[in-house]
Amino acid sequence: MPTPSIFSFQNGGPVDPRSILSSIGEVVYGWDVQSDTLIWGPNVGEVLGPIPAQTLARGLAFAGLVEPGSGPSRYDAIFGSSEHDHGDGVIYRTRYAIDLAGRKMWAEDTGRWFAGTDGRPARARGIIRLERAARADELERLGNELSDRPALLERIDATLKEHPPAERPVVILVAAIDELARLNDDFGHEATDEIISTVHERLRSVTRRRDHLVRYAGNSFAILLVGCPQDQIESAARRFIKIVAQSAIETARGIALVRLRVGAASAPELGTHAGSLLSAAEGALAAARAGAIDTVVTAKPRPRREAAADQVGFDVQAIAALNERRVQLALQPVVRAGSREPAFHEALLRVGQGETGLYFSSAELIPMLERRGLVRLFDHRVLELAMAMLRDDPALVLSVNVSPRSLTDPEWFDAFVACTAAARSEASRLIVEVTETATIDNPTRVAKLLAGIKAQGARIAIDDFGAGHTSLRHLRAFPIDILKIDGAFTQNLRRSTDDRFYVRTLIDLAGHLGVETVAEWVDDEMQAAMLRDWGVTYLQGHLVGRAELHASMQQMPRRKLATG
Repeated sequence: MPTPSIFSFQNGGPVDPRSILSSIGEVVYGWDVQSDTLIWGPNVGEVLGPIPAQTLARGLAFAGLVEPGSGPSRYDAIFGSSEHDHGDGVIYRTRYAIDLAGRKMWAEDTGRWFAGTDGRPARARGIIRLERAARADELERLGNELSDRPALLERIDATLKEHPPAERPVVILVAAIDELARLNDDFGHEATDEIISTVHERLRSVTRRRDHLVRYAGNSFAILLVGCPQDQIESAARRFIKIVAQSAIETARGIALVRLRVGAASAPELGTHAGSLLSAAEGALAAARAGAIDTVVTAKPRPRREAAADQVGFDVQAIAALNERRVQLALQPVVRAGSREPAFHEALLRVGQGETGLYFSSAELIPMLERRGLVRLFDHRVLELAMAMLRDDPALVLSVNVSPRSLTDPEWFDAFVACTAAARSEASRLIVEVTETATIDNPTRVAKLLAGIKAQGARIAIDDFGAGHTSLRHLRAFPIDILKIDGAFTQNLRRSTDDRFYVRTLIDLAGHLGVETVAEWVDDEMQAAMLRDWGVTYLQGHLVGRAELHASMQQMPRRKLATG
């Protein structure tokens, strides 16, 4: 007997993803960090309620809704990260209480940020998931404990003056009790206070006389270690983790097993300013929360890559790269979920910075090209390169991304027809990826355009699918072959039952439509096993292969290309 589908049906047809997404309290967003612009999924009003448009439009304005002391905002979680983006993004995860027009809710905020040319965050994509109402007593307690933060900063400043880091290193550890909200739900407020008090005493028992232990912000403890060398930070942190986990804690409501996660920052490596050191340690703690249990993460100085050009001439430099044939393609494998055999490769844009050997960051470059109206030229060049690769390798299958701006430009489609008309063999091994957002402005026109692409022999994939932009009626009208499930959902499968339900729903939807599926951002075997068992067709992500510059791109001739 076949396994019953988890997908709900109404009037003989499946429910739209948007209604399911809203029912589990999730909304997708994209954040252009450099312009501070937030773009939300279409169900933002259904999930977050009547938030002023100006607050929803800006990242820092939205961060102002976070209740003080309840947890790092998205901004703090991203900019406090000690990780570096190597081209595939960096995971962030935070939890905070948020004021939604008087309705105060706990929210989990997860996603990936992508670096700009200088190595700092330039773009992010993620999900906010509302969990439950934040009780008044929780917020009051957080507000009371927040008063310890100024005292902590004063203590850090005093320690740095008393022990100049150039002579004796100073380390700040920020330790947090794991899953305190769950403990509070399981044992109650009074028992949770007992747990926090016991943890405090255990930490104090292994704190050296010259060090300082301060409790602040609910379940967090700051520990100042004087004279702790860089290579001993992790062993020092594990001393505190071990003492807390050594035995269960008995409370009036039962026995609790408690674990710590720890973030660390050191002076002088990360500077000598109390506020920046504490923020770096809190950012490292956010990274530790995204990792395995008992994780220690040490913040590292973020290297600022030397850019070949300043931001003022960015568009001029991009056009120069186009003219000098410095546009290249890196290929990332997309594999069959069952066998892990490569099925096709996604061709990703790489633009060189002249003689430096560096590349412009796509996180900066593509939004700039779209704003300047230049993206069609680069999409055209990517298509030319992809068709050349397909011609040189008859076994190769490639997917290429097309910007929504290019789709609305008749000249791009004319160029597509010109490239594929006399190369049907190559076109049959080409997949054109368009984002779900590209389908919403004029679905009838988009359906006609996609049909024209299909008529040339190429296949169609909808990228970043799942935010709920496209209705089932329109999906049926589009001649699609593949749905690429937004990685913002698949990266949370290990932790979120809601996302497990939703991703299975999307896979079932694809089966209902008779199309294949790609799961993006697949980073570990547990994710891969779940997705395979649910029937996903293909996997894409770190686990199965990173993007690498194609061999044909290594020795490219430098000759002028007309851009008119």
